[in-house]
Amino acid sequence: MSIIELQGLGKRYPNGLVALEGIDLTIEAGEVFGIIGKSGAGKSTLARCVNFLERPTAGEVLFEGQPLSRMSRTQIHKLRQSIGMIFQQFNLLMQRTVTENISFPMEIAGWKRADIHARAAELLALVGLEDKAKSYPKQLSGGQRQRVAIARALATHPKVLICDEATSALDPGTTRDILSLLRDINRRFGLTILVITHEMRVVETICHRVAILGGTHVAEVGNVREVFANPRTSAARELLHADGGITTDGAAITRLARLLEERGLTAEEVLERV
Repeated sequence: MSIIELQGLGKRYPNGLVALEGIDLTIEAGEVFGIIGKSGAGKSTLARCVNFLERPTAGEVLFEGQPLSRMSRTQIHKLRQSIGMIFQQFNLLMQRTVTENISFPMEIAGWKRADIHARAAELLALVGLEDKAKSYPKQLSGGQRQRVAIARALATHPKVLICDEATSALDPGTTRDILSLLRDINRRFGLTILVITHEMRVVETICHRVAILGGTHVAEVGNVREVFANPRTSAARELLHADGGITTDGAAITRLARLLEERGLTAEEVLERV
């Protein structure tokens, strides 16, 4: 069942710049869906259009079948409680402790104090930061800050988590840890995750399906393994080639998949070991 559907989505700014045009995508409930493209392809604009932080100038966004364009401002505000977001620069409140940062969206939503305290403690345990409850963001590493941001985004039990270049500011080891956490959250809670990135390896590691943006349009969409093995469009081939280290040799990938199967390993298990 689809949770997000984009129908002919477009975004044109008053200065005439076209960021998106004719975007048709369906994101299924419970999947990890990647949107990837070069800088300026419209990835972040698309992410903000999903929850109407940016209002599209054409087309429609449907959330669980309901068109956002027909919702009132109050309804949109309530809807955003169902769509958490995490960003490259974390966007934490520097004068608030870790617990206070996580609590903030629940305070805005009008939760009772006891419920806020219990939920914050639950989320601290989920992201492995129980010992940082009273710390301030400046006392944390980049990876720890992103864990706080993830906990905050999950505070009000969203149905969708949008990750907008969420690992771009992190080193490779920390990136693997954050992706592992997101994958675990997806598996345990069935949370739909929309991953916006320019990094092919992020998509390869965590996503089920991927859409490649090129020239304001969706150039290609499909299963990650299929798209990476046999890119059909020039935009996809250019992106794969530019990223380096990812083979587009379909036969080679098939041989690797067979070898993994023979040894009883999944691709995810291999990635966790490297």
